[in-house]
Amino acid sequence: MESRKNNFNIKQEILKYLSYWKWIVLSVVLTMTASFFYLRYANDVYQTSAKIKILDNTNTAFKLPSDNVSIFGNTETSKGNEIVIMKSSRIIGAVVDSLNLTTEIYGVGRIKSVELWKNAPFRVIWAKEKDSLSNQQTSFQIVLTKKGYKLNGNNKEYKFGETNFNTAVPCKIIIKKTAFLNKVAGSAYQINLKPRKNVVQSISNSITIDYVVKQSDILSLTLNGFNQEKINDIINTLIEVFNQDGIQDRQLVSKKTIEFVDDRFKFLFNELDVIETSKANFKKDKELSFVEADASVLMQNNYESKSKLETANTQIALAELMTNALNTSKGLELLPSNIGIDNGEVNGLVANYNEEILKRNKLMLSGGGESNPMVKETATLALQIKNNIKASIIGYKRVLEFNRNELNKINNLDREKYSKVPYNEKGVRSIERQQSIKESLYILLLQKREEAAINLAITNPSIKVVDYAIFSAAPIYPERKVIFITALLLGILLPIGVLYFYYLFDNKINNKEDLEALLPDVPVIAEIPFIETDSKMIQFLDRSILSESFRILRNNINYITPITNRGSIIFVTSTIKGEGKTFVSLNLAITLSTLGKKVILVGADLRNPQLHRKLNIERPDLKGVTNYLYDVNVKIDDVKAEHFNDSNLNFDIIFSGIIPPNPAELLSNGRFELLLNEIKNDYDYIIVDTAPTLLVADTTLITHLADTVLYVTRANFTEKKLLKFISNLKNLNSIKNMGIILNNVGQNKGYGYSYSYNYGYGYGYDNETIKKSVGYKTKKWYQNLFKKSI
Repeated sequence: MESRKNNFNIKQEILKYLSYWKWIVLSVVLTMTASFFYLRYANDVYQTSAKIKILDNTNTAFKLPSDNVSIFGNTETSKGNEIVIMKSSRIIGAVVDSLNLTTEIYGVGRIKSVELWKNAPFRVIWAKEKDSLSNQQTSFQIVLTKKGYKLNGNNKEYKFGETNFNTAVPCKIIIKKTAFLNKVAGSAYQINLKPRKNVVQSISNSITIDYVVKQSDILSLTLNGFNQEKINDIINTLIEVFNQDGIQDRQLVSKKTIEFVDDRFKFLFNELDVIETSKANFKKDKELSFVEADASVLMQNNYESKSKLETANTQIALAELMTNALNTSKGLELLPSNIGIDNGEVNGLVANYNEEILKRNKLMLSGGGESNPMVKETATLALQIKNNIKASIIGYKRVLEFNRNELNKINNLDREKYSKVPYNEKGVRSIERQQSIKESLYILLLQKREEAAINLAITNPSIKVVDYAIFSAAPIYPERKVIFITALLLGILLPIGVLYFYYLFDNKINNKEDLEALLPDVPVIAEIPFIETDSKMIQFLDRSILSESFRILRNNINYITPITNRGSIIFVTSTIKGEGKTFVSLNLAITLSTLGKKVILVGADLRNPQLHRKLNIERPDLKGVTNYLYDVNVKIDDVKAEHFNDSNLNFDIIFSGIIPPNPAELLSNGRFELLLNEIKNDYDYIIVDTAPTLLVADTTLITHLADTVLYVTRANFTEKKLLKFISNLKNLNSIKNMGIILNNVGQNKGYGYSYSYNYGYGYGYDNETIKKSVGYKTKKWYQNLFKKSI
């Protein structure tokens, strides 16, 4: 493995592939031509894209100022959900219905059909209901005429606007502009009706929606298609449908809000009426007007009644004091006055009484006695007044006691009423609380109704269009540069790849380097070039490349052949049949004979002799080695071939003779060794053409008789694994003084190897022939190529 790495020759590897440059050029031409026609007739795919910003309308709706908590919660817009909504079947279906995408019209060409969009000269109206049409599928071709159209394969002409019932789905063809009929008459068109579900699914799968950048509110909508205007219309219509869908959703919310509030108004109005009636009835039953005021009045009355009761008790006590004073007084004495009795009559009588007593006392002090008439009159009057006082006090006490009893009743009644105030207040507050809740809810709903009504009138858009759909000027597919580059590389790499795998799995010997790598201990002494001519035999004193290669072989034999005083025995053998050992033996004999040496060629391949065929001699008349080995009476001169009338053959030949049934036994009977020993004395070189060593044991039985063994291998024929057999023979010493000959060099120039290139046989003679050869021209072309590259 290491030796192979060290012996790797990049130049030779490159030349190995460049020798097939014509096939590489042809491959490149074919792939480039194929790519040209592919791009010429392939449908171009364009891309369109638009950008939109999703608006958050949760906080942009009109709201009346209020401190109340909204009963309609605010939800942030989920942009991830918006992407799903935009790709939903409902939204895409609305786009399909709006643009009538289930109907496709193609202009039919000679090679490809092109979808028409707004440029179609007619439109198709299907004569079926929308619901029943959604699952229909059909396809047919029409050919326009000046008056109407014909179905493909049908000569019947149909008028424009006439319902055609001969198609799978009845339809009408409506011409857009009759002025164009003369231009489009005779043109063929393909009309396709596709199921709505399939079209929706196709668009949903094809469209790409994603954020322009992360954490962005802007979405990018991308769609690929064959028709630029169509994909633009799809994207723009999708944006409009999505926007209107959001607007309608918010309007629907506003409408539902108004309807809900109106229904609640009726309910709340009835509830408020019931609450207010129950409040009035409660106040009526409890004799209430206003709880706080009523409580204040009750407190005031209670205070007044208590004050009057205390006054009455005081007056009664004072009256009793006065009574006790009257009862305890002795005679006519003064009575206490102004003690607080709140009775003018009693106080007046007391004052009159005291005045009369004082008058009497003055009269008595002035000298009048009790018998004095004035004193008596005064005393009598005083007694009368005193009795009147007693009677007045008794009456006054009775009045006070009556008043006191009445005041106690009034006080107890007021106390009872005042004790009921908290419960009345609780009842009133409970009713008022319900009333307040209903009134607040009523006001809130009234406010929300106004908000919903305003939002319904001024609904904000769902999106803001940043960029409307803009299609690419150049198609994104097929990419012309990429395809041409790919075609070029494919054209180059395809034949190189084929060659690579051919070389990879090639198990044949191709050049001298293969032999040297696999048999490093055995020298390669000659390389015989491939000759395209039918004649494989060199001429005497020939100057051809083939002759030169055998001259090299002749010279190299001297380095491996031991020096002897007698003739040198050279065995020429091979591993298997067909490697050219007979060809080498014959031409080597011719080459050696040109030196004036005595040479004899012996045919020792007794099983499959080919020497006579090379010389065009009929086999039945030949005697040879077999005869000598079999018959002891046969002499060497008896088996030598007669001299041929050919000046090229200046050597003797002993053919193999008839094919024996037991060649191995004949070769090992000792006669063959005797044959060689006899002719060694008469010849300088004995060339023995032996049998292949792998197929039979004939050669190995006699190799010990050879001074030198020339082992012939054939380029592009001999398998590398067969070289192990040669190595084994060498290691077992079955063959000595071995040299390898590589035959047929240059037949497969794919290895960058040709005899004329490697050795350049010019030497000043026959140069014109060499210069005209393919090998010489190839050599010069390679040299010029590498000079430019360097």
